[in-house]
Amino acid sequence: MTLTERCDFLLDAVNLEHATGVPDARWEHFQLDHLCDDGTFRIEDKSRQIAWSWLVAAEGVAEALLDERDSIYVSINQSEAKEKIRYARAVIDALRPDIRSGIKLVRDNELGIELHNGARLSSLPARPPRGRARSNVYLDEFAHVQRDGQIYTAALPVISKGGRLRIGSSPMGATGRFWEVF
Repeated sequence: MTLTERCDFLLDAVNLEHATGVPDARWEHFQLDHLCDDGTFRIEDKSRQIAWSWLVAAEGVAEALLDERDSIYVSINQSEAKEKIRYARAVIDALRPDIRSGIKLVRDNELGIELHNGARLSSLPARPPRGRARSNVYLDEFAHVQRDGQIYTAALPVISKGGRLRIGSSPMGATGRFWEVF
């Protein structure tokens, strides 16, 4: 497997135990596969509690620091939307001190972080993303999100000038946009 820049960065720069709060935490093969995929689209049929939400938050931090790229997370509800930003903060806090010391947060609230370089990580509770061309869009637990068709349709123009769409969900039967796309 050829490592992407963001994968190499996260492997080198993040204290994984500190970032996850899990003693003896280690990178899983499916996480590395995800981080090494430079494709425009990726959809993952996943189980719950495998740290996919944490993974995409970490990926967003890497993209923000390396490429000044925005990331937009769409979650099933407000509580889950807030979690993506909490995970992103935990990743930033767990960066090597030489990297962390150069990071300044211009904005930091429950649903968003803006870094000194202008990159933003924003999290939405089951709402269609708008604007922000060239951003990465992450649709988490997408099989369970209401208005999934509107959200998916709105996400495509966001990535049309660059950026990637990542969809992850535990399954919910043969219905909905997640099932159709998968």
